Amino acid sequence: MALDLSIFQMSPQRQEAVLQGIAVGSEPGIRFYALVATSTLIASLGLIANSTAVIIGAMLVAPLMSPIFGIALALVRGDASLLGRAIRAEVMGMMAAVGIAWIFGSLPLAVEVTPEMLSRTQPNLLDLLVAVLAGFAGCYAMIDEHLSPALPGVAIATAIVPPLANSGICLAVGAYQGAWGSFLLFLANFISILIIASATFIAAGLAQDVPWGDKLALGKRFGVPAVGFLLVAVIMTHSLVKIVQERNLTNNIKQIINKELSKMPTTGLVSMVHQYSQGELYVLATVRTPRVINPNRVKAIQETISKKVDAPTALVVRSVLAKDVGATGTTSQVTAENLNGAFMTRELAPDVFKTQFAEQALREILYDRPELELLEVDLLHFPAGPVILASIQGPRVLIPTEIQELEKAIQHRLNDLTIHLMVRCLTTVDVDDRGRILYGWSHLGLPTPEQKKIRDQIEKAVRDEFRGLDNIFATNVDAAPKDDKWQVRVEVVGSRVISPNEAARLEKRISRLVDKPVKIYFWSKAQAMVTPGGYSSVEEFTRKRLEKREEVTGDGVSD
Repeated sequence: MALDLSIFQMSPQRQEAVLQGIAVGSEPGIRFYALVATSTLIASLGLIANSTAVIIGAMLVAPLMSPIFGIALALVRGDASLLGRAIRAEVMGMMAAVGIAWIFGSLPLAVEVTPEMLSRTQPNLLDLLVAVLAGFAGCYAMIDEHLSPALPGVAIATAIVPPLANSGICLAVGAYQGAWGSFLLFLANFISILIIASATFIAAGLAQDVPWGDKLALGKRFGVPAVGFLLVAVIMTHSLVKIVQERNLTNNIKQIINKELSKMPTTGLVSMVHQYSQGELYVLATVRTPRVINPNRVKAIQETISKKVDAPTALVVRSVLAKDVGATGTTSQVTAENLNGAFMTRELAPDVFKTQFAEQALREILYDRPELELLEVDLLHFPAGPVILASIQGPRVLIPTEIQELEKAIQHRLNDLTIHLMVRCLTTVDVDDRGRILYGWSHLGLPTPEQKKIRDQIEKAVRDEFRGLDNIFATNVDAAPKDDKWQVRVEVVGSRVISPNEAARLEKRISRLVDKPVKIYFWSKAQAMVTPGGYSSVEEFTRKRLEKREEVTGDGVSD
């Protein structure tokens, strides 16, 4: 069955227009080099700025595809004059592009590696196939007068100048391997377009005196491009194989790291890089985590990677401290966005699920206890069973009864009676200009004018009452409204503990004074500052020392 070439047929007028257009485009004149310089500078700026749009602009301006068509047309027609001009234009244009980009890269600019630059340093067989298809599209758009407007799109697809610009920038910064890879990408585009353009021009009837029967003559005319194409194809196939192997290795490492990190709440892999050096695999993983990852976990992941790749491995985990928090507390449901646009998942590891629900239960119970703040929740595994470790910060240590209440809530929420709770109490002392905060952040609420008046009255009355008691001092008083009554906490220190009868009398007197129900809790501690002058609280002793120090002038400090 004969191949139908009717789609390539051209009228004599169109043939003349194509020949004239290619001849003009292959002329190495001032306008040609001006466009080469302009497109190279635009491409260089786009590469450094990592701007795809700017690089596309450089592709549209670039004139280097026309000389390639000129070389192809000269080969199929045996036109030595056109061949010389087209080769000179392409070679000089290529050298000019690399040189201008090298000068640009040598300027005192902050040249940082960008993805647009990296993508042009490792060409593969796929780039060669793109160049073949783009070369055919360019030639066909040229010979068919109805498709000529498609040439700008072809210019974008072939990308002649950006690889040359990238090669020049790489040379400027001493990245010679990257420069060679970029130049190889240009060479692949050049040879691919040259061969497919030659075949298209022959099919269109533009060839003259092609020695089809003389293999020697045919080889002289098309042998160099054919050999070059095969050589570049072999090189780029090898590169593609390496890229596939590298991608498989990267995926394996990421799968191992992600699997281990999925067992840790609110922890995920951000990025990962690796390289082989002297037979050892080095891996740097950047991880988003609420706390620095334990070296033992890093070692376990490292050993797993080493077994998988069958090579000694050195893993370093860079911990970027962050925490995802939802309405119910810390969440581990946020993942990397997939192609459907989803970034939330309910597929949590069992340990993460238990930790998250335990935290939710704890936060719900502690909501009405503003003096206690839940900091961290972890799940530990002991021989006796799983244990929730909760770090709670507050002004006091929790008692066993409170732990039992919290533990039952967690067991009920998880439907697991084997899980236990251990609380790590971090005692703190919060102080503002009114004294120690005994009621958590409710102390800092915004009272109404009436509530503020009653609060100040209660606190003053409590302090005045204690002035009548021997060797007992109210160091801090904290009053807060609760429903229709007032609750008061008093920190009491001295040489003795306040008795229940004294506490009851004080509560009654304060209630009558403010004409409001008042419930007072005394936190009594037997401690006092003892001097030859008698007993005093630490706060009173310190206040007097400060007052005495303010009376001293100069550098002298009185004790």
